[in-house]
Amino acid sequence: MKICFVVNECDFFYSHRFLLAQKLSADAEVTLLTDTSRTSSKIIHNIHESGIKIHELPRRSINKGFFAHLAYLLKLHKSLQAIKPSHVFFVTLEISFFGALISWLNKNIYSFYLITGVGPYFLNSGLKNKIIFYLYKLIFISKRVNKNTKYIFQNNENKALFLSNGFAHKEQVELIHGSGIEIEEIKFKLRDGKGPLSFLFASRLIKSKGLVEFVEAALAIKKLYPMVIINIAGNLDLKDSDIISDELFSKIKHSQEINYLGNLDYDDMQEQYQNSDIFVLPSYNEGLPKAAIEAAASGMPLILSRTSGCLECINAGENGSFVEINDSESIQQAMEFFIKNPQNITQMSKYSRELANKKFALSNIYPLYKKLIT
Repeated sequence: MKICFVVNECDFFYSHRFLLAQKLSADAEVTLLTDTSRTSSKIIHNIHESGIKIHELPRRSINKGFFAHLAYLLKLHKSLQAIKPSHVFFVTLEISFFGALISWLNKNIYSFYLITGVGPYFLNSGLKNKIIFYLYKLIFISKRVNKNTKYIFQNNENKALFLSNGFAHKEQVELIHGSGIEIEEIKFKLRDGKGPLSFLFASRLIKSKGLVEFVEAALAIKKLYPMVIINIAGNLDLKDSDIISDELFSKIKHSQEINYLGNLDYDDMQEQYQNSDIFVLPSYNEGLPKAAIEAAASGMPLILSRTSGCLECINAGENGSFVEINDSESIQQAMEFFIKNPQNITQMSKYSRELANKKFALSNIYPLYKKLIT
């Protein structure tokens, strides 16, 4: 059996799918089809050492429009012809769209479309988004007659949206909560709510993660409760169109009220989970926030926005609180709740770990993927 993962960037695969692919490689030949141009030699070495092969597929050029899409499509088709996999996991909505387009030329391949998030095309109005929405719908509907097709969703909302819009048959969809975390490797620390509380925001430094609203709420909290600690970790990608303003980044980096930790690797991030009390991620939209899952596994109560994948990470009142999207006041109120009610933190800390273990542990996720390919 030959399995292929098609992922836009190697770093994204390594942070979110590597453990799963490594498990699958024990029973199958696994190839990663991706762009490694921005990936460290350490990560590439670790992937090779695991037995996973890497086949280079440069990501499409954002500035070249239709011709970039066409060039990527042809390279993807040519690469799959060379690899000759029996099963392919196309990761993200866009990559799944490309995979669906070329699947008619590879009818013997089992195609799994991992919808990690639906993006703006389902959620926002506007002529461009509507055109893309109906183009996606046309292509995915054409796959309704293909028995070798499965759509894998990380959260119930995205799954329901796909079905309600007629993109797929009910028999073609699966709900699997992510790709699993090695929960035994994430140290659990019971939070007791004693001493000054520390809040951690960890994500890419982009607007759609709710960073603008978090900073506004955090600075307001610092005025009311000066002893509270505010930590922000994340990468500033200058090529991301959703990047925060230079002014906001300067404020984060040089503020006396905020500790900017920079872009942390996996080990440093695990250490930071141990050093903080409450995890905050007020995203506008999420497929399934892995940082929130790992934070929960470490024993952190969560403050997340009331949107798609975030809804999978909290049982309200048991291991955290939901906040409204694009609402700094809602975030401030949620932070203030923990400050004023530290006695609730210990039980929430325990439940975060329990939820992460039950719902997101690799030992529970892997058998679901194993069943798909056997």
